[in-house]
Amino acid sequence: MTPVGLARARDLSARRTLSEDTVRRMVSFFARHEIDKQGSTWSERGPGWQAWHGWGGDAGARWSRRVLRAFASLA
Repeated sequence: MTPVGLARARDLSARRTLSEDTVRRMVSFFARHEIDKQGSTWSERGPGWQAWHGWGGDAGARWSRRVLRAFASLA
């Protein structure tokens, strides 16, 4: 995982409050990396699988989209 991915994993595991900007980056990450699930090493828990789960996995993808919508409704 990249240093940013590791930082995100630490933030999520520590249940830190995330800024709107960070949540935006999460949504962006998941949008770019959804394709990784089709990669040849996904079933072997390769790098794409590790990164996806470090960022929160499928639950993190759903959560980040939901939180971003909530931020938008406050604006």
